[in-house]
Amino acid sequence: MEMRQLRYFVAVAEAGGFGTAAERMHISQPPLTRQIQALERDIGAKLFERSARGVDLTAAGRVFLEDARQLLTLAQRSSQRSQAAARGESGELNLVYFGTPVFETVPAFIRAFRATYPDASVAVSHMTKEEQLESLLSGVVDIGFGRFYPVTDGVTSWNIGAESLHVAVADPWDERARGARMLADLIDVPVILYPRGDRPSFADKVVSLFRSEGAEPKIAAEVEDVIAALALTAAGIGATLVPASVAHLRWPGVTIVALGQKAPAVPVSCVFRTHRRPPIVESALRVVSSLIGDGGGLEGEIHPSS
Repeated sequence: MEMRQLRYFVAVAEAGGFGTAAERMHISQPPLTRQIQALERDIGAKLFERSARGVDLTAAGRVFLEDARQLLTLAQRSSQRSQAAARGESGELNLVYFGTPVFETVPAFIRAFRATYPDASVAVSHMTKEEQLESLLSGVVDIGFGRFYPVTDGVTSWNIGAESLHVAVADPWDERARGARMLADLIDVPVILYPRGDRPSFADKVVSLFRSEGAEPKIAAEVEDVIAALALTAAGIGATLVPASVAHLRWPGVTIVALGQKAPAVPVSCVFRTHRRPPIVESALRVVSSLIGDGGGLEGEIHPSS
């Protein structure tokens, strides 16, 4: 049984005759007749019987017409879906993240991606940067968001924006930290660093910023992530530096203060496999580029890594 036989059969059934159906299908009548006869042999039942008006469906033909229409509709839908997948307009995008970009960058991207490709879905998972890079190279995931990725053969990193730093302090707590408007104001304040491990990291950046001011930070604690850092901040253990996306969160017992117009900033990065990317990843990268270009939630310029 062939798809063209189903199309010919439906055409004859709807036209009520072979001659009219042949004209509609732009073929001569003898090939059309032969295809219907071959279809009847495959099915093992007669589908048409001649009448004064042309041809009428048999009982078997009426049942088969319903199924034939469904099969043709399904085949057309399947073809359209396959073409959409080949264009990167459907399917599932496997996205992973690490750190605070999940608060603003990831939602902004997903919102824009789903608006552009409504037939596509996004699966979101947390992975360390090392796990992200391994999974990208093996093809397990498609795209990652985070900061301070190490240079890795086979993986491209785009610098897609930057976030200014704020200082989080306990409420009430050390007035020295509460009045901080630049990093130099925090030199004598105990600082909570994060994340622990997975170098290079946000913690390394904070340490390097203090050293650029000619001082070593007074490290009160080094914890796994920003959530733990804010918890210790609320407990009065020390102050912690956070990106602007975290500054928008409300945390009981914590006040987050901007460091002023000349506040240092940290990058936001997007990583993906350099070669052999599926079409849906190409679509995702177009969305990332458009977000940067129109200011729709990301800031900065794209700088593909070498």
